[in-house]
Amino acid sequence: MTQDGLPDPLLLELAADNPVLPVAGPGGKAWLITGHEAVREALSEPSRFTSVIDPAVTDARARAGVSMVGLDPPDHTRVRKLAAKAFTARRIQGLVPSVERVVTTLLDAMAEAGPPADLVTSLAVPLPLHMMCQMLDLPAEDQPGFLRWSDVFTGMNTGYTMEEVADANDKLHAYMLDLAARRRKHLGEDLLSDLIRARDGEDALTEQELLNTMVLLLVAGHQTTVRAIVRSVLVLLHSGQWKRFAAAEVTAEQVVEEALRHQTPIDTGLFRRAAVDTEIAGVQIKAGEQVFLSVHLANFDRNAWHEPHVFDPGRGDQRHLAFGHGVHFCLGAPLARLELSTALSLLAARFPGLRMDVPLDELTWTVGSWLNSLVALPVTW
Repeated sequence: MTQDGLPDPLLLELAADNPVLPVAGPGGKAWLITGHEAVREALSEPSRFTSVIDPAVTDARARAGVSMVGLDPPDHTRVRKLAAKAFTARRIQGLVPSVERVVTTLLDAMAEAGPPADLVTSLAVPLPLHMMCQMLDLPAEDQPGFLRWSDVFTGMNTGYTMEEVADANDKLHAYMLDLAARRRKHLGEDLLSDLIRARDGEDALTEQELLNTMVLLLVAGHQTTVRAIVRSVLVLLHSGQWKRFAAAEVTAEQVVEEALRHQTPIDTGLFRRAAVDTEIAGVQIKAGEQVFLSVHLANFDRNAWHEPHVFDPGRGDQRHLAFGHGVHFCLGAPLARLELSTALSLLAARFPGLRMDVPLDELTWTVGSWLNSLVALPVTW
């Protein structure tokens, strides 16, 4: 990946003529699928490309310990259908005032402290965490600990040791289990209560599935949104599009969708395994071989977009794969879009003269992460 968040030029060149590339995986021979149509095809057919990476996960008890991202239908269908009952359009629409209030509060603090500011710590990290606290209706006295454990648990590449991450993981899981037990006795109108109430006939989420879903929402809802905010602002500033956006020459929706394509948070790959001997884009893949689906490279496919390396909010093509495709399409996509569009819109309205406070080549990126992002984004105005 380059300093401005684009895929490595050599990899882009290889992918341009080879939508399926042989690579070395942890378990031996593997494949990197980079073509837009090929990635869509693989994501659409779990019977050929399974999300169950460990073939030993075959019994119900073992599957119960896996979040929905690691399941195939019908197990995935059942859990997702129940979890989706808590993510209604009405719920997301009802969060609009809250998201605006949190962003406004964070920007007030940023303005009061004065320039320069680190956009990572001032806005990108606290926004999704505070929204998660509200959505779960956490007691005020619990929020500092929850925010601290969540920050460590979801920040493995920002200076925390593995021991610190493991400790935060244990404390966060224990807290969530206790919270779920307490909430069952006093259901409210929050997300957790809705997940507990979710029914499909007599079926409901088990305790383990409820925990898996809560942790998934925290990790996916926090890490991806943080990185999307940071990388969206970076590309707006670096490409010279910030003033155009602040002047309302392009809409927040246009900016969000193009930023998601151009700066896809999950830019290393989604893991799959070939369930059967199969063929994709003319390449034979044997059953059991590992497959990495690069949604970031797929979003730069020259056959899908004209000059995909150019950040152009006015291109109007929203076929990007930032939220995946098929049965595993991101359940929290509407919430992510809401947080991202609100953060960018209010930031541009408050700081139309925003600019980077250091040269591009002095920015530091996380290393070894499946969700690459800037460690800090110093800005001034």
